[in-house]
Amino acid sequence: MNFSLFTSEDPNRFLPLVIVLLLAFVVPILLSRFRRVPVVVGEIVAGILVGPAVLGLVTETPILVFMQDIGLAFLMFLAGMEINLDQLLPARNGQSKSQEPRVASSALVVYALTLGLALVAGYLVVRQGAGGDPLLLAFVFSATSLGVVLPTLKERGMLSTRFGQFVLVSATLADFITIILLTIYIITFDRGFDLEVLSLGLLFVAFLIFYRIGPAFVRRPRVRKFFDDLSHATVQIKVRGAILVLMLFVVLAEFVDAELILGAFLAGLIVSLLKGPEDESLVEKLEAFGFGFFIPVFFIMVGVDLDLAAAFDAPARLVVVAVLFAVATIVKIVPVLIVGRSFSLRERLAGGVLLNTHLSLEVAIAVIGLRTGLLDAATSTFIVLFALLTVLAMPLIFNLLAPVVEHVRSRFMLAIGVTDLSLAVAQELRAHGDTVRFVEQQPALAERATGAGFEVLNSAGTTDELRDLGIADTDSVLLLGEHDDMNLELARAVRQCCDSNLVAYVSDPQYLADYERLGVQPFMGAMYRATIIAMLARNPDAFRLLTSTDDERNVFEVNLENRALFGVLLRHMRLPGDYLVLSIRRRGELIVPHGNTVLQYGDRLTILGSNDRLREVREWLEGRIAHLDTHIHPDMGVR
Repeated sequence: MNFSLFTSEDPNRFLPLVIVLLLAFVVPILLSRFRRVPVVVGEIVAGILVGPAVLGLVTETPILVFMQDIGLAFLMFLAGMEINLDQLLPARNGQSKSQEPRVASSALVVYALTLGLALVAGYLVVRQGAGGDPLLLAFVFSATSLGVVLPTLKERGMLSTRFGQFVLVSATLADFITIILLTIYIITFDRGFDLEVLSLGLLFVAFLIFYRIGPAFVRRPRVRKFFDDLSHATVQIKVRGAILVLMLFVVLAEFVDAELILGAFLAGLIVSLLKGPEDESLVEKLEAFGFGFFIPVFFIMVGVDLDLAAAFDAPARLVVVAVLFAVATIVKIVPVLIVGRSFSLRERLAGGVLLNTHLSLEVAIAVIGLRTGLLDAATSTFIVLFALLTVLAMPLIFNLLAPVVEHVRSRFMLAIGVTDLSLAVAQELRAHGDTVRFVEQQPALAERATGAGFEVLNSAGTTDELRDLGIADTDSVLLLGEHDDMNLELARAVRQCCDSNLVAYVSDPQYLADYERLGVQPFMGAMYRATIIAMLARNPDAFRLLTSTDDERNVFEVNLENRALFGVLLRHMRLPGDYLVLSIRRRGELIVPHGNTVLQYGDRLTILGSNDRLREVREWLEGRIAHLDTHIHPDMGVR
């Protein structure tokens, strides 16, 4: 990274930055009506337009080079935060090894085959006219854009399926391993393989130290309380700490002569390890910081630096882009076809296509290759154009190929284990109109629940059996047994199957930290007794509203999954007139809504409304029915 001092003599030194930031503001507005076109594509095209290739308004300046480096670091930092190490190392938190290691090992074989084919493809493409290093091209072919794969799978409702997990872990490994191999190769190319290359191990030693002691330290009650107390608006200590970790690893990477992308990527992994379920707002703030400022500068400057003249000086060389596209598709599809035999042919083809999306890491490779001389200007440009083409085309092809997931939620709550408490809670939920099922193996206890009018499912509570029961379609899972050890083991098994609301009864406070790491809502009678009594004293009507089953109103929560409502103002959401949106939970942050609040995918809405249309409204918000019959004015139902 270039930390050279900026001259203060040029009065217009900030003008190019202002132009770049203006483009970063305007491009998303212009592309708002073309939702299938990634904003990154528009930013790179905008950079080409204002760069030397077209208008010549922006060229490299010390300030822009510095901002571009920080943007690249932030891009790889956020990419590292998307990696879930528990998918790759499931034994880390004591989870069962029944299913995930098979997915991870299959994904590892896929990557090994992909890398082998990519090496061959790199040499073939160079022989076809690409001016560059074949090994660097191999890294381009073997990488995958996790930032494209993850939302595509989520949008299709495939994340909870075994096929979705296989594709996701394959993409994760592709990013994780490629960036390490790329760094090692760049270092050895620059100075050969000598003992100094081993200094790269300092980065991984630092990472392992954080990996081993970091999570346990930051989740101590006193440490967590200390950081929470300093997370108010004027301090934002968690954001400052995350950025400090990023810059520490960037500086350490440069100290050992490694590319900054490896240090930034490892820093993102560390923050992903350290953050808990309660820190989703931290992720949102870091994404706002990166994608709102630095990362757009990076992509616009990529467009500015593209040497289109070198790419178009011989039109015949443009065939290289088509060659890259075709070869990369083969490199990605063939390993999935070979390894993923437990999936249908259609699924394997779709998975290989989606893994052939290339963006952040590949653009970084193009930039680094040009700076180090491993790629000529034309090939660097070809790689960027190739990456943009895959981002535009591959998700569309995937959606055509991937089987439709019939994700019909049967809407029920699952209580694992029959106890006095679980039966009492189930009866209370049934009084509110909810469906509750029990999981119980002991005949006497199962008969007790059946006698009370509840359906009982026979299962030992293992991960595979819970998945077969359709636990991914539950609203909430209740673990109300009397033994903390057993409840915690069940919580780990449930978490491997679904991300449903999970509530566990806790008698020993020492288990609270374990539950928080799993994103489980613990309940301790002694802890909440005072809270409930205080609510009775301060808000008696609110308590009656929440608990009464005699009136015609109810309070319920629902995840917003209706595509037609994404990006809609709350005032324009046509709810029946007697329905009211009380709150919105978005990525861990609780929002008090108003008419101009914009709805987003995955928002969890807390709604007050009448019982007569509750099921219909819930199904509409979840996207299970297309329309809600109402003739109420659009401003009705807004808090």
